[in-house]
Amino acid sequence: MEEAERLYQESLTLFRSGHLDQAIAKLEQSLTLDSKYPDALETLGVLYAKVEQLDKAIELMKRLTKVAPNHIMARTNLSRFYVQKGMILEAEQEQAEARRLSWKAELQAQKTAGRIKDKTPEEETKDREKEIQSRIERYQKVIELDPKDVLGYFSLGSALMDAKRLQEARSAFEKAISVDPNHSPSYFNLGVVLESLAQAEESCRIYEKGIQVADSRGDMIPLRKMEARLRMLKGA
Repeated sequence: MEEAERLYQESLTLFRSGHLDQAIAKLEQSLTLDSKYPDALETLGVLYAKVEQLDKAIELMKRLTKVAPNHIMARTNLSRFYVQKGMILEAEQEQAEARRLSWKAELQAQKTAGRIKDKTPEEETKDREKEIQSRIERYQKVIELDPKDVLGYFSLGSALMDAKRLQEARSAFEKAISVDPNHSPSYFNLGVVLESLAQAEESCRIYEKGIQVADSRGDMIPLRKMEARLRMLKGA
């Protein structure tokens, strides 16, 4: 186990210095020594996704869910990888499971602290805020590992929207677009945020650009959503 941990730490150093292939090789060595090492499974899956080997990335995350059934990031990453493959239903199912596990962890923490009781609306609101904050922190971790992960920024922005932290959400979606100018869902969400910030003119500009991107890629759902929002803003 100590040797597996050493190889894992070396892989992180290699990744941070830009040696992605070597980092992957170290993680594979680590898993040869300990096939159930959760951190190595998660990180190797993320790195495989980064080099667009999504089937391998998904396989590793599925292994991680068996090794650690309550591993929230395994479900979160599976959701992201399924989105990249266009498997939206599967992605939504994994995201729902990640939320369920987050609530389960919070409930267990309350049981351990002896604080389980009938909740007031205020307490339920606080629990919801904690769940959103947990999502924010998870996606920040994703971005820290891979600063060029467009889905990490998109998911972070979505969580920040839920938290009503609109300026931060705007920055996250703008970053997503800067990382991948063809990510049409980020244009839609950025436009919605700008609307909420009473920046209708800027929102229209973003929708118009997003419509062009979505049309060129055949992303019909974001395309229709942006067309509808744009018509509403322009009173057409």
